[in-house]
Amino acid sequence: MHAGNLLSSLLIAFSLSAGVPRHVFAQDPAPNEIQQWCESLSKSFVALKWKIKPCDGLDWKAAGHSVQGRPLVYAEFGDPNSKNTTLIFSMAHGDEITPLFLGIQLAHWMKENAKRFPKTHVIIAPLVNPDSYLRKPRTRVNAHGVDVNRNFLTRDWDTTAIRAWKTKFRSDPRRFPGEKPRSEPETYFQEDLIKKFQPQKLLSVHAPLNFIDYDGPTPLSLARFSKEYVHECLMLRKKLKAISSGYFPGSLGNYAGHELGIPTLTLELPSADPKKAEAYWKRFSTGIRTMIEFTVPDFASRKPIPTKG
Repeated sequence: MHAGNLLSSLLIAFSLSAGVPRHVFAQDPAPNEIQQWCESLSKSFVALKWKIKPCDGLDWKAAGHSVQGRPLVYAEFGDPNSKNTTLIFSMAHGDEITPLFLGIQLAHWMKENAKRFPKTHVIIAPLVNPDSYLRKPRTRVNAHGVDVNRNFLTRDWDTTAIRAWKTKFRSDPRRFPGEKPRSEPETYFQEDLIKKFQPQKLLSVHAPLNFIDYDGPTPLSLARFSKEYVHECLMLRKKLKAISSGYFPGSLGNYAGHELGIPTLTLELPSADPKKAEAYWKRFSTGIRTMIEFTVPDFASRKPIPTKG
């Protein structure tokens, strides 16, 4: 079976095994919605004193809407038929700010340097949670009050997510995982991009913990994945000097890295200070490009994820 078909089948099987209907990739919103998105971001960039333009020369597409009806936006670069596909998310939490600069700057850089990466395919979703970024004051959670990086349907969600939120995080509203998993359009958006593009690697940009986290296959995964595949995933981790700091129920790293077996790197920038955003781009752009160029073996080398029975 082709890699893309295998991953798609596993994603669908995983959703159905948990009693959740398959979600169809949404149609593009109207062009004027993206224009409004561009105008809103442009105004916010002026306030942040950022010189980059969020839309000039970039072909943004959208799939679905946020809770408050804003388009959920992404852009593609490189060869869409490449088996070296990297999917990049930033701004799952709207009050972290600096990841947005890196997402937009990377899109401009990819647009200008696409010929340097003829055998790669890169998808960038620079603002996963637009409602939380564009509200005043900015928030971590979406407009429903849900942390969309705790809302993915992971196998431990039902037994652990709410309990961990109440005990470990003392019911902190900034980390509320939702009343049920997979309840938010921003969660669906990320999941849909994974289904649509079948990435070999995932990068998620956050702030302000100042490290790179790795979620994905390890030697403990050899019952599910080939030794060669695990080795290459760990080589990527080594190249980026990433650590494994654990994972949370409902997080992207848990969902994509541990359960789907896609090596998932989380870049935690040192701060959310918008004045430092450009310096962070200069500091971390080489590592991001290293990840884009690194080739992980095709998904067909992985073994299927067991479903609940």
